Amino acid sequence: MWLPILLLSLIFPSFTFQKFVIVGTVRDTTGRSVPNVRLLAIDENFQPIRTIFVDGSGQFFVRGLSPGRYQFRVETTGTPYQPFETGWIELQALRMRPGGSENYPLDIVLKLKPNKPSEGRAETVFVQNVPEKARAFYESGAKSFREGQTDAGMTALKQALDLFPDYFQALELLGKEQIKAGFYQEGIPLLLRAVKVNPRAPGSHYALGVAYLKLGQVETAIESLKKTASFNQTNANTQMMLGMAFRKQNQLAEAEAAFKKALQLGAAAAAEAHFYLAGVYEKQLRFAAAAAELELYLKEEKEVKDPDSIREMIRSLREKEKGAAK
Repeated sequence: MWLPILLLSLIFPSFTFQKFVIVGTVRDTTGRSVPNVRLLAIDENFQPIRTIFVDGSGQFFVRGLSPGRYQFRVETTGTPYQPFETGWIELQALRMRPGGSENYPLDIVLKLKPNKPSEGRAETVFVQNVPEKARAFYESGAKSFREGQTDAGMTALKQALDLFPDYFQALELLGKEQIKAGFYQEGIPLLLRAVKVNPRAPGSHYALGVAYLKLGQVETAIESLKKTASFNQTNANTQMMLGMAFRKQNQLAEAEAAFKKALQLGAAAAAEAHFYLAGVYEKQLRFAAAAAELELYLKEEKEVKDPDSIREMIRSLREKEKGAAK
């Protein structure tokens, strides 16, 4: 039987137990990703301890979980899908070590609500006649990514594309994974081919927007992100990235509108937008508004890395506000 964690930490004070990172995906029964839904992590006291906003590709990460039992609940308000709740999942420390973390894959499949067959997703349904062998490679690759086996996933998707070069799902997934890994020059051509095959693909346009923004090609990033927003108007992440791109272009009014929309769509799950809004307001010399946004950021963001530095920024902004009033 496992010794209680508190007792073990008393016996071995120099050791800490590893934390867990839930690496998850949300998809429907056809395998298509479901973005823009909220996921709650609930501890064994039935208290929500994390609220995660699923990204534009249907992926999410819940970081820093201690060993214990958890449930994960998906809220599907405003979508054609039924709400979902896992059973109890036990994250158990199999060994002690100084720090570190361990990934735990979680694949969530949502079903349509009864009598809602016509309620589609924001994007147009795209269907291809895919060779069975190519599909098998794709499914193997997608499974590898869900399990954190990146190299195996990329190899399988490349094999799928060797067999069927216009395989949209393989192009989009491989392109997104390349962008996530920071390989922008490799990911962009894949995603450009994906949107040539399926022009109404918000996930591909979003990943292109992120890549172009990282490369400093801000106008092209804005163009891609605007396309994403036109196909999916309920994605807070798209608005967040648009706000960052507009801010780089010093288009402060547009940046303010995008960050506000991100907060409207994502609420506390998009709390980071408060931080960026503060920067916009400071540039506009609206010091009181900037300080207020940082206070909201501290209140709503659950994982502020350096809260003392944020408090110092608030203090500085209040001083600037007083100086401007003289």
